[in-house]
Amino acid sequence: MKAKHKIATIIFAAAALISCDNFFDEKQLDNGNYQPSDIRTSMTYTLTDDDVAGIGKQCTYKGNDTIPSVYEQKALSLCTASDSTPYNEWKRISSLKAFTEEASADLYVPMFMAQKFPYLDAGTICNVTYPLYEGKSSRVEPFNYSTPYTLTEDDYNTIWNGHGALYLNDETEKGIPALLSKAFPLAANGKIIVVTYDYLPDQPDSIIPFLPYACSVGELLQTKETNEHQLTGIVGTVKSVLSGRFYLVDGNDSIYVYGLKDEDGNNIWKAKGIEQGNQITIKGNYSGEQDEPQFVNAVYISHSAASAAQRRKQLSAAKPIVKKVIYQFTNDVWDVYANEQLTVAEALPQTIYDELGSTTITNADEVIGTYLRAKYLYPQAKQIYLVAYTVSNGIVADEWTFDGTDFIMNTGYVQDIMSFVLKQDWAANISTYYTTPFVNDGPADFNIQHIALDGLNYVWRYQAAYGMTASAYVSGTNHPVEDWLISPNIRLKKSTEPQLTFYHAVRYGNEAYNKQWLNVMVTNNYTGDVSTTEWQHLDFPDSIPDGSNWHFLNAGRFDLSQYNSETIVIAFRYNTTIGELTSAPTWEIQNLIVAEKEEVDAFINEHNEE
Repeated sequence: MKAKHKIATIIFAAAALISCDNFFDEKQLDNGNYQPSDIRTSMTYTLTDDDVAGIGKQCTYKGNDTIPSVYEQKALSLCTASDSTPYNEWKRISSLKAFTEEASADLYVPMFMAQKFPYLDAGTICNVTYPLYEGKSSRVEPFNYSTPYTLTEDDYNTIWNGHGALYLNDETEKGIPALLSKAFPLAANGKIIVVTYDYLPDQPDSIIPFLPYACSVGELLQTKETNEHQLTGIVGTVKSVLSGRFYLVDGNDSIYVYGLKDEDGNNIWKAKGIEQGNQITIKGNYSGEQDEPQFVNAVYISHSAASAAQRRKQLSAAKPIVKKVIYQFTNDVWDVYANEQLTVAEALPQTIYDELGSTTITNADEVIGTYLRAKYLYPQAKQIYLVAYTVSNGIVADEWTFDGTDFIMNTGYVQDIMSFVLKQDWAANISTYYTTPFVNDGPADFNIQHIALDGLNYVWRYQAAYGMTASAYVSGTNHPVEDWLISPNIRLKKSTEPQLTFYHAVRYGNEAYNKQWLNVMVTNNYTGDVSTTEWQHLDFPDSIPDGSNWHFLNAGRFDLSQYNSETIVIAFRYNTTIGELTSAPTWEIQNLIVAEKEEVDAFINEHNEE
């Protein structure tokens, strides 16, 4: 049925072999007049780190002389007497190990291609993949080497109004903004500080709260501070059960408690079942105005018959933890940092530093990635997690995105693809964002993801003579399957009217269902898994082939302008799980291009004439 195509393929392969043999022979004979003919219409190349480093190299050596490299000369030629920005941006290629928007690949890769592939002939097209530094999210910029701040003993004393505890609880955390306002009176709006402090949550009722103003009776008698304090001791001599007057004994010290009530002012001695010898915890104020020191305004907290040893065990369980919280000065007010675009914004806990035995983080991708995986067991795709952490010269922050499978650090680097064409010289075809003929050139950088194969080994496959082909008809059986053919990232750099077009043939199938079964999909946020990605289904601009023959027809123009300046992924979904499966179609795709409208016009005209 396709003998003509197969014969052409054999002839092409034979010609290629002859060309290669002649080229080898002539090169070995050192025949300088030999001019090989090598035109490749769907060549791909990925720049290595060494390639990029070479492009960023400032000079070359000729004997004992140093001369600017061709790349440096190009950068210098772009400068003016008053503006050296192009040269300065070119120098960043070496430090970043990537191109930037200002020092872009279209300026420097053509010279690399000329040096790397000197024998290719005019007409060659190469899709070059290269590292591009787009910069990190604007959300992390305010964190760049921001201020770390650890609460001091004076800070705790200020927040607790002199009660002397060296940690905060849920209530006293509210005092941090006022403390920061005093500590940083000249803070500019947007300033970020990571505050570190010891913290204890509110304790359950079964454990007497270890409040900040807790001290021994002896300490209170010595300091004579009139602020509110908490005391724990043994009920000694009881002067009046009715009014709750008794001596509180703590070791060799005691103080007279003048009237014990509950928070509502009720006499509670009998209601609580307090007895002499019980251990009791109360709060109140020191008073030395009487003949003997007294504890006045006393309020009952709790009591028990627990021994001193048991009580110490209870209190030792309530050890403070180290807490790190991000604060930002916004609209002249300090508040806990938040951003509605983020799922989580937090500082890396102190426990991670302790486990590493370090005060700084040097391998954030590995350390924080591991932390996020352990803490957030059920994240959703596209969720963004910002984590601030300490490096050698301050606080920084980075973001991780859950791609549906794993937490991926947003480094600011992406792999970009640009098409370059060899005419008289190499030049970037910046209006062509991706192109591949498939036929005789392999599957390019497309990948296949299986969803349901119904026992088959494959649905999509590459066939040199026909391009990328898909079929669910095997050994006389039509199979309900779902299989995806997925493009690499296609970045619509500075696009205005980008379009997709390709040529395809459809044979057999069910005309009523073929348009449902054969889909063109696009996304601007590919997670790496088609099942967790949000796709847009692109309707065929024209009618698809009716399945009656093997003729390749242009699929029409798919408008991609809504994705201007974004990075997209295109996919072809073969899905015969829908409707009545009476005959599974064969779908063949070749000669694909994503480009500006004018380029697509020329592409269609060229291929329609073939």
